[in-house]
Amino acid sequence: MSVSKLYYLAGISFGGTLVSEIQDGTPGTNTEELVARPSGSPHPLFRSVRGQKPGMPFTSNALGAILAQFSTSAFCADLSGANTDLLFRQGKNLGFRYADNLSDHYRLRIAKAFLYWETIAADHQQDASIACRVVAVSTAGEAPIVGGGTTIAGTVTSDEWYTLGPTKINGTWLGNERGFSLASGVQTEEIGAGGQTYDSYVGGKTTDPVLTLRALGDPWGGYAAGGTALTNIVQYLRRKESDTHNYADSAEQHIKITCPNGLVFPEGVSGGADPSETTLRIGLRSASYGTEPVAIETGVAIA
Repeated sequence: MSVSKLYYLAGISFGGTLVSEIQDGTPGTNTEELVARPSGSPHPLFRSVRGQKPGMPFTSNALGAILAQFSTSAFCADLSGANTDLLFRQGKNLGFRYADNLSDHYRLRIAKAFLYWETIAADHQQDASIACRVVAVSTAGEAPIVGGGTTIAGTVTSDEWYTLGPTKINGTWLGNERGFSLASGVQTEEIGAGGQTYDSYVGGKTTDPVLTLRALGDPWGGYAAGGTALTNIVQYLRRKESDTHNYADSAEQHIKITCPNGLVFPEGVSGGADPSETTLRIGLRSASYGTEPVAIETGVAIA
């Protein structure tokens, strides 16, 4: 037998807007299976699907394009107004790829989707990334992810690359930054009813955002072991510019993450033969009821 077809991940289309910088897309059915055996029998005589929770985790370096989907909340987005497609480009035997305007490619389409991000992270001189999850929702018992052939429409780019930027805590630049990871702590409600195979309700339940920073310099970063009240933290992501290095700080190309309140304390210090590096754990909270504990801006200067 010969190999007939190969496909390569081509990106995600959000309502026709193509994001072609997807490093990892792993759609799955997340199936719970019913396997039954007669009394005393070692072998199953019945198999059926109890339920499925189809979803599409993915990781991207195109933070600006992904964050543009979050228009009403910094944490989650309702994508049900248009189709969300995970696209695969078909390889061409004795060539590279088939042309995008041909229907030789493949898509996994979600008509009703809920999007949230799990982590945003960056290290010194390394690529920043955002890890997200798309959850597929069924309206009336229909399969919420449907595959089929397609062309690939939209502009293919690879110009959104970010790296670690500076950090300001309580109005003072931290300095010596080596890396950070912001976890949203989003928990979801994914619920169905009436014996249907798929969930018909998917939404955010709670958040528990935590920012973890790593820095050289003073062990424990000068913070009290029992914790220091946070009145404001700003974390920047510095955008890379093609054919040179970084955009200037004054260029409105960077990403700014702002957190108004929380608690910062030293989590630990690594060392040994290498320079000591302090890990700070910053638990974030809202300033008041009805506000969110994290705000994210794209296209800003570092100031």
